[in-house]
Amino acid sequence: MQPSGPLRPSAGPALYFHPMLRDAIRRLSAYYASGNRWWVPLACGAFYLFALPPFNHEYHPAFFLFPFLSFIVLLPLFAAAAQKNRRQALLHSFLFGFAASLGQFYWLVFDRVAGLWIYVIVGLFLIAGAVGLFYCAAAMLFRFTLHRFPAAYVGIFPAIWVIVDYSRTLGDLAFPWSFLGYSLTPILPLAQVASITGVWGLTYLILLGTMLLRQGLSRLGENSAWKAFRPALFFFAALAALSLWGWHRMERIERDSSGITVSLLQPNIDQFHWDNSMLDTAFALTASMIAAAAPQKPDLMILPESALLCYITHESERITQLQANVRGAGAPLIFGALDWERSREASAYRYYIYNAAFLIDAGGRDLQAYHKIHLVPFSEAMPFEASFPILSRVNIGDAGFRRGDRDAVFSIAPGLRAAPLICYEGIFPDFVRKRVHSGANLLVNITNDGWFGKSSGPYQHAVMERMRAIENGVPLARSANSGISMAVNADGRVLGGTRLYQRTTLTSRVGITPFPTLYTRFGDWFPLVCGVISAIAILLPVLLRNRCVRSGKDII
Repeated sequence: MQPSGPLRPSAGPALYFHPMLRDAIRRLSAYYASGNRWWVPLACGAFYLFALPPFNHEYHPAFFLFPFLSFIVLLPLFAAAAQKNRRQALLHSFLFGFAASLGQFYWLVFDRVAGLWIYVIVGLFLIAGAVGLFYCAAAMLFRFTLHRFPAAYVGIFPAIWVIVDYSRTLGDLAFPWSFLGYSLTPILPLAQVASITGVWGLTYLILLGTMLLRQGLSRLGENSAWKAFRPALFFFAALAALSLWGWHRMERIERDSSGITVSLLQPNIDQFHWDNSMLDTAFALTASMIAAAAPQKPDLMILPESALLCYITHESERITQLQANVRGAGAPLIFGALDWERSREASAYRYYIYNAAFLIDAGGRDLQAYHKIHLVPFSEAMPFEASFPILSRVNIGDAGFRRGDRDAVFSIAPGLRAAPLICYEGIFPDFVRKRVHSGANLLVNITNDGWFGKSSGPYQHAVMERMRAIENGVPLARSANSGISMAVNADGRVLGGTRLYQRTTLTSRVGITPFPTLYTRFGDWFPLVCGVISAIAILLPVLLRNRCVRSGKDII
């Protein structure tokens, strides 16, 4: 029976919104399925960028909802993977991943190294293609899981996605940049989940929410909006409840009264036009910045990666000058420079060159060194060179650095042990965790992101470093040549930060009382659980099929 009078206001959403949404989804689906709309996944993949930094409320209040885009940006990928035409599903999934990867790595083209820019551009497309294959593989596994486990794929597939992401941290080509879980870093109460599971748990939650939303959209034609999206609504309510625990953890960390004063020196030296005359400028600038920080009476001063671009241990006058500067300030200094040593016999090189971090104690006497272990593929070292020495003869512009062979934790003062992390070493969760597990209560990241201009790259790098503080319950002090330098509390809260491309000194006080976490203690246990779930989901249908074939039965 139709109502004879005007509709009550409360009936509007029930009678209008649901049919309109259902009709819009039906029209979009029909349009996409009516031909090879290859440009649709390309466009949707480009949209992925907006779920990542710098599009978050900490950059600008207008972006406060952007981190929640992470729950919907993958929906087009799964729509592409679920197409009936398998070849088209494969192609469209790759195109989505390729576009999403270009959005994550486009900042590489700002690296205008003289004579090598064409290689940088080619490398960008190769990286986007390689990472796009990971998205494509995940999409095909989604297709498999959806068909084999139509009632359980919602919980199974997020575990598979975590394993696909985890695989990007392994091997000589590892480049684990901008996992989707990092998009929740600005939502600090929820981000505290990483102290239990690492960033992997946040990625799982995002994929679980995405699966529930997809399930709701697929059921919208059969049920009311409430019934279709009820599981998703309960899930997001659970996230809100989980955030209350996160608030409690943050308050406990904020009450920590212990701490040290850290001065971050951001010299903003132009690395694109470096020559021998600039070394004098760098040392003069370093001396003036140390003198400017000294009145703050810091417990530690930090210069960025390659701040003093010379072989400092083999330059007696330079090191004497620097030690005198440190002694005058009365505070220890961590800084980045180069190091070398003679190679051993039967080596392809006469010398081993290292990207290094050094510590000079407050008295200006003792010098400790750490050689970077995780080298950037192609940029700092040729992948697989250790296994295939002939690759040492290939020269495509890489710096030819030698990989360090031991971890280091700098003992700076009683109760202060700092783990030096050079550049992208800080984006490897387990690598950082091991340093904290060895006794470090301060993470020190020195980097030079000046190659990448005013792009998303420096913001994404900074957010990943913040996640390491949350995971391990220890503070982070980060000095970047051109920014973003920052002091971060053990809960990921930024206590002070700099802007890009400014020459400045930032002094902040950070608590150094460690707040032990399950992640630090047990490491990547969550990916292990996800691996077990994934293995069972992928292998079980195969095992059942073989068993039924041997018994002469059919699988329904």
